[in-house]
Formats: sequence, structure tokens, C-alpha cells
Amino acid sequence: MHKQLPLDALIAASIPFGQHVLHRDYETRSRAILKTVGAQRYAADPSTEILCICYAADNDPIKLWRPGDPVPTEFIVAAQNRNWIVAAFNDAFEAAIEKQILSARYSWPVIPIERHRCTQAMCLALGLPAKLSAAADALELSHRKDAAGERLMHQTSKPRRPHKDENPDGVYWFEDVERFDRLYSYCAQDVRVERELFNRLPPLSATEQAIWQLSHQINTRGFCVDRKFAEAARQIAQAAGPEIDQEIQEITGGDITSINQAAKLTAWLQDHGCGLQKLDKKAIQRQLEKGDDELPASVRRVLELRLGGAQAATKKISALLARAGADDRIRGAFRYHGAATGRWSGEGIQPHNLKRPVVDDLDAAVTAVATGDYAHVKRLYPRSLAVVGDCSRAMICTAPGHVLIGADFSSIESRVLAWVAGEGWKLDSYRRFDATHDPRDEPYCVTACKIFNKPNGTYTKRHLEQ
Repeated sequence: MHKQLPLDALIAASIPFGQHVLHRDYETRSRAILKTVGAQRYAADPSTEILCICYAADNDPIKLWRPGDPVPTEFIVAAQNRNWIVAAFNDAFEAAIEKQILSARYSWPVIPIERHRCTQAMCLALGLPAKLSAAADALELSHRKDAAGERLMHQTSKPRRPHKDENPDGVYWFEDVERFDRLYSYCAQDVRVERELFNRLPPLSATEQAIWQLSHQINTRGFCVDRKFAEAARQIAQAAGPEIDQEIQEITGGDITSINQAAKLTAWLQDHGCGLQKLDKKAIQRQLEKGDDELPASVRRVLELRLGGAQAATKKISALLARAGADDRIRGAFRYHGAATGRWSGEGIQPHNLKRPVVDDLDAAVTAVATGDYAHVKRLYPRSLAVVGDCSRAMICTAPGHVLIGADFSSIESRVLAWVAGEGWKLDSYRRFDATHDPRDEPYCVTACKIFNKPNGTYTKRHLEQ
């Protein structure tokens, strides 16, 4: 291992030279799947372990830490000295590992979030890719991601398949020296790429850094979900899905085996006299509302099954339950600067995109779904999967003793962008529509009229949906 300087000497030496940056990257393994459960729950999983840490202070040589080694002096210095900051690409992962594993198991010092910097956030703020390899390629850095090492990392980060002479129910890992040495090299290369990226990019402004810190705090705290209700909803969805698929298979003579096979469904419908080009909800509803007697009953039934069965909202339930921690909180659900405009985007369950309910009595639907009884829900609601989707927002709840307030700013992004751009006509169209609610005054209809140089009122919502 590397030779370490005395702690007092490092602290004293660091102060006169201004700010120092400690770059770091962690490699782990776990029975939990990171993409499925998210960083917070992954770090809290008992099976998650540290394999190695590579780090570098400023432009110093990269160093390696392995379990069993003493806590590196540089981390102790960084924790005690306010002139030090720590940096990582997707810092939220390293921060979660430090809190849940390194601090708890190895007495690792925890550095306040105010002195964390995230090079992924710096990339996102500039419209650069959110992946380290893609960002390095885009900026043509001298150091690039180790693609071969990344494949090996995926091998060592999860259990391997049992050998023929091993218990098939056991948990086994790749642990040979050659793979680990290659992993250490891969980890060190990530630090080189991250460090060059950090030095190339401008830092976040003080305001944006504060917003990033707030995002971290929100993601660390998380929000509560009603696990019991979500499990009941999933039980209904699991019962409804196979039944719908079985019926459509019978109608189509086995040509289609799942309601979600959109391409096959479109081709089958066209072969049977229905010329729909798209199978989105609005297009199917318009087709069914026509009352076209020339459509065969089998076609109408397939359209009805698609309308009631292809509900993306129900797929969120499994993601929600996978990411909910032992305290029924979902963490890490929002990505800072996830959209080009600077707003957050969703991670995992996509909380920004929960389905808007269309059922007439939502409270009654929630009560029915909470029973977990598919037969009961189906008697009340023929489109049972659609109703489960309608209830997806009810899965988010409050902590005991708190009140949940729901709010939504109408077209907030479009309004603010119009204000920033000085597009007064667009702001006027929003004001007019807010006052009249006339479909001809819908701002995007007014925009369409401008694009095609037509008088206002020429296009309505129905025109643009056709």
C-alpha cells in the first residue's frame, strides 16, 4: 500500500494552499440490483459490500483502499478541514455508501454535504450526457472510460452462477485475484476520468449548488408510500394481466399473446378492417366513440382490451415496492437538472408522471382496490387495470401526524420560458385561456395557428389530435 504522511502535517500543509479536492470512486457488490432498488436502498441492503475505493487528492497519484486497510488519511483531513471538498460522478451513490456502509462498518468520517461536489450535476447543468463515458467522449477528454473493465465490474458486482458441484441455492461471487486486480485498475481509471472532467467543467454557481444540496436532502429524506395499498393494487394487476392476455390470444387465434404487443396489434387490426396507425388511449377512444357498425365485434373487443389493459401506471407498482425502504420511504426519486430546462426529472418510479385519474369517484375506487380482491374490483370496474392505474397517486401518503397537500402549476414550464423569452403573445394566450377556458384559446392551439399562419381559432384540440 501507499505511504501516508502524518495527519498533523497534512492538515497544516493543506490550509495555506486554499481549497483542495478529494476525488473518489467506490466499487461494490450486492445481491440487490442497483438499477432496480436505487442507490439508497442498495447501500442499506445487508448484502452490499465494499470491494475497493480509489481516490486522489487534487492532482496527486491515485491511491487504492481495500477492506481491512486503515481509513485513508486524506478522508480524515477532508472531514476536519473546511478547505477540502470531495467530488465524484453521481455523488449520491458515494454519499449513500459512506453513510450506510463506510461510516457504520469502518468508522469512516462523514463529510458534510455542503462540501460535496457532483461532476454528473455539473454535466447536466451544461446539457452534457448523464453518463461518465458519454460525457468524456463528448468533451474528448484525454482519459476515457474503461469499457472492458466496466464489463468485468458488472461480473464482480453481483452473484455468479453456481458451479455444477455447488449448492444451487447458495450465493457465490467472483473473487479471484486476477479479476480483483483488473477491478482496481478500472476503478482508478474512473477517478482519472472524473478528475479531468471536474477540472474541465465550470463549477455550479452558488445558487445552483444550493439547489443541488437541497435535491440531495430531499432524496435522502424521501417520501412515504402506502405499502399495504400498493401490494393490494399489485395483487389485482397480477390477476388481471394474464386474464386479458388470454382473452386477446383467443380472439386473435394466437397471433397476439399479450396486450402490450403494440406492433402486432396494429397489424392485426389493420388486417381486420381497422385502420388505426397508433394505439394510444385517445386514438382508441375516438375509434370506439364513432359507433362504427362495420367494425367486427372481435375488433371492438380487442380495442376495448387494449384500452383497459395497456396501463403503464400499473407497472410503476413493482418499481415503487422495490425502491421502498424498510421505513416505507422511497429515496432518490428525483434527478437534479434532469431536463434541459433545469427542472428535475424522475428516477425509478417517475413520480412526476403518475397517471391522472379519470374514474368518476376516486375514493370509491381506492376503497375497492385496497381490498386486493380482483373479482370484487372487476365486478365494479370492467377495466380493472385502468382503475388500478387511476389509483397510483393514492400510493403516496404522509408520515404519521402530517398532511399531504397536492398542487400542480398549469403549464408552468411553458409559461416561464415564454416570460424569459419575452414572448408576450404567448403569455397573453395563457391569460385569455385561464379566463375563458374556450378550446379555441388553448395556448398550443394559438401556437399552431401562428406556425401555419392561420387566424386564431382555426385549430382546436380536436384538430390537433387527429
